[in-house]
Amino acid sequence: MSELGKNLKELRSKAGLSLRELADQVSISQNTLATYERNDVVPTIYNAVRICEFFDVPVEYLVYGKKITTDFNDAELLRLFREIDEYEKFDKGVIKKIMKKFIKNVNERKELEDSV
Repeated sequence: MSELGKNLKELRSKAGLSLRELADQVSISQNTLATYERNDVVPTIYNAVRICEFFDVPVEYLVYGKKITTDFNDAELLRLFREIDEYEKFDKGVIKKIMKKFIKNVNERKELEDSV
């Protein structure tokens, strides 16, 4: 777990946040966050989840520095999702809304076809 501190610091730096700013955002003391970044202390699951929710990454990202779960059978979809995963939070949000709407429309169409 020696990568955890490095990964946390990298997430914080990419977001342009100081330790104090991150502490305010996730309600974890600045000193505690500093001990996580130095790998002096391993975060509790509760704190790890709060940090990951703030940065919109899975806990495995904090631990390993990458996402390790992939359940895609379609290589092109996997490639597209990996590319999208690098987008800014706002752009990812737009894509998620589009996908949800598309899935809803497909499901409604299927329901209509089944009822005919």
